[in-house]
Amino acid sequence: MRRPLLEIATCLLLGAAPACAGEPAARSPAASRPSPALPPAASALWTSPRPVPDPRAKTPDRAVCARGDRFEIVTAAGARSFFIRGVNLGAAPPGHFPGEFAITKDDYLRWLRFARDLHANAIRVYALHPPAFYQALREENLAHPGAPIWLFQEVWTELPDANDFWDRAFTRGFEDETRLAIDAVHGNAVVRSRPGHASGTYDADVSPWLAGWLLGREWEPFAVRRTEMLHADSTRFRGSYFAVDGGTPMEVWLARICDTGASYEATRYGVAHAVSFVNWPTLDPMRHPTETELGGAQAEHDEDAYSVDPTRIRPARRAEIASGFLGYFANYHVYPYYPDFMNLDPGYARYRDNHGACSYAGYLTDLKAHTRGLPLLIGEYGVPSSRRIAHVQPQGIHHGGASEEEQGAQDARLLEDISGTGCAGSLLFALFDEWFKVNWLVQRVEWPRDRDPIWHNVLDAEENYGLIAFDPPPAIRVDGETDDWAGVAPYARATGRAGASPLSALYVTSDQSCLYLRVDLSPGALSRKSRPGPRRGGEPRGSPPAAPGGAVRAIGVSLDVLDPARGDRRLPAPLRATWSRGAEYVLLIQPPERGAASGVFDRSRRSDGSAELFIDGSMNYSTYAVTRTARGFDWSQKPFRPVANKDGLYSPLLIETNRERVARDGTLYPAKHVDWGRLAPQKEWALNAAGSTIEVAIPWGLLSVGDPSSLAVVDDKPGTRDTETTVTRGIGLLAWATTAAGFAADSLGPSLPGARAARPEESYFLGPQESSQVISGQEVMITTPESASYLWNGWETPITREHTKRSAIRIREAFEGMEARDEPRQTGWDAERR
Repeated sequence: MRRPLLEIATCLLLGAAPACAGEPAARSPAASRPSPALPPAASALWTSPRPVPDPRAKTPDRAVCARGDRFEIVTAAGARSFFIRGVNLGAAPPGHFPGEFAITKDDYLRWLRFARDLHANAIRVYALHPPAFYQALREENLAHPGAPIWLFQEVWTELPDANDFWDRAFTRGFEDETRLAIDAVHGNAVVRSRPGHASGTYDADVSPWLAGWLLGREWEPFAVRRTEMLHADSTRFRGSYFAVDGGTPMEVWLARICDTGASYEATRYGVAHAVSFVNWPTLDPMRHPTETELGGAQAEHDEDAYSVDPTRIRPARRAEIASGFLGYFANYHVYPYYPDFMNLDPGYARYRDNHGACSYAGYLTDLKAHTRGLPLLIGEYGVPSSRRIAHVQPQGIHHGGASEEEQGAQDARLLEDISGTGCAGSLLFALFDEWFKVNWLVQRVEWPRDRDPIWHNVLDAEENYGLIAFDPPPAIRVDGETDDWAGVAPYARATGRAGASPLSALYVTSDQSCLYLRVDLSPGALSRKSRPGPRRGGEPRGSPPAAPGGAVRAIGVSLDVLDPARGDRRLPAPLRATWSRGAEYVLLIQPPERGAASGVFDRSRRSDGSAELFIDGSMNYSTYAVTRTARGFDWSQKPFRPVANKDGLYSPLLIETNRERVARDGTLYPAKHVDWGRLAPQKEWALNAAGSTIEVAIPWGLLSVGDPSSLAVVDDKPGTRDTETTVTRGIGLLAWATTAAGFAADSLGPSLPGARAARPEESYFLGPQESSQVISGQEVMITTPESASYLWNGWETPITREHTKRSAIRIREAFEGMEARDEPRQTGWDAERR
């Protein structure tokens, strides 16, 4: 699971919820027992043009069976086991929500061929897609009869309104959705239009390549709890294809849903394809000792309170073509970083894979032991290539924060673990990035939500799982070179005698993902032994004299993102300076040291330089933001809007990624925190070899820009449910530098306690034209015109360029290697078909 998809995202997945769930039934003996099987509805949702039972139906000459612990390809000539190596295909390209289904047949064909190029042998879709998908899949597989791409078709559902899965209206609605999907996959449905659902004429029969059905979703524990409270005596079920002898009410309900689908498909089309339901570690059947709350109370975040055990659902028939039933399997979404018990359990941590300690492999081993006798499909796994980490994993397989190369290596490692622990297959998440999604760490500030699909938040882990990306080339390559700044006029340029200030010019530009800054420095600014002599004419009014000696120790840029009248007008200590505009954010750069022999800045020694973004201490940027205190860390209670002040107090962008947990034996597992303001060298900031140019890329989400496409900046109002935004009139910038010590571009900064205050002659400032500065005692007051703000162009349609991530190379190598290992096990008939 990518926990972390919000309910709003899941609602948008299919638009309006299916007709379901009225008030919960009153508690009575009758209400707590399963309802009798509901007959197929004379549904208004779809019609089937072909008669059923289908007179054309015949025993398939090749099919996928789920039996024992493996998937098998079965024909009259025999059977061979094979490992599912597939990918998940979403429904929302950039600019669209999933329920819009804005994908053409050409798109589907291109992505299916990409999957084939990866050496994938399966693809999974979460809900019924438009007819174009099934037409493309049939066309692609007919062109490659010996090596088809097998389909795993999911039937999605929302949760019942009252969290009672046995609610008759909800159950009938979900059973109808299942029947509709069966007819559509068999090319026998004309589906009426509904908001948020695919529709049209489904005349492409792809059932010959159907590997299995996936019913439902990641079930929420609170809904499982409610169902089990209302129907505690529902523990048995007998159907035509499935039975439960002693299960929970949720397991009995799922057995009924699986039986309904199998019965419907077999009756109409002569065969019931393999079936499973969606599950995840939160509801696994194992007991996890690290899951509880302080005092042992039932926990809001307890990921081990309830279970849904697939082994309690028993197939009533043997899985084989002759029986018309192709089997039953277990399906789990398993990611390496969540739930926390996967990485806190010391038993799992003792496992090792080919790369070292691996809690993920330990968990999979345990899960497979509990599902022995059933094929175990890992229906989702993967890591995102987002710029920031959303959840920390002890072996470095984090929820986000990976480069494309690291993403590929980690995905390949997870695939090895899945295969090596006896699982029957896996479906990588995902084929392409999905911009509409939102992670819980940014949900409060990624706003307005209805504009999410038209911009790419590179910070958001949920938006960056794909092997295919859609970003156009960045406006600026962050490498310290200036050739790609051609045509960008300076925002500010020094006007005094050359070299009188270490700051020469400040540039700013942007694209759909980032704000880019460039600071040009005077020759020798970072290494000179002495400054030039007294200033001469042409320097700004009231500017201090040149420093008597020493290199620049820190360079900064203060940013007024929204409102000049709000924010912090005092610059951070040890500077003694105020600005006429209020800053919401401050960028601090501590450059690396210059090589003594070569005179060249060694950019490979990244620890010698750093860049960090800080926020005004009077405002907030995430629901999970924390501040460092003498006691440790406290949740930030500041508002999500700029506040006028002159405190000069700025905070690092610390965020809690892993909450504190308490084991059943009382062991405390402290929370984990990540510094989101730390900019990655050579990716988000760079200094050229001459030490004369600094480039910086700041993702929009780090600047409280809720939606760059509409220039919307978070400006939340108290007492409202939603997050409010205000359209900015532009970003004001002030560059500064100092030769004084006392700054720290890290999570302890920006100001070191006890540092001596910088003297005016140690401080330098650079603003736009018509800026001025006045010295009063030891204070410097800088005034810049409010009209001099950087304003970018918004957009209604994103500019995209579909391209393959570098991670896809590693996945192709891994899939190809698995395919080669499968080759010797092929029978003669299969080799001939190739």
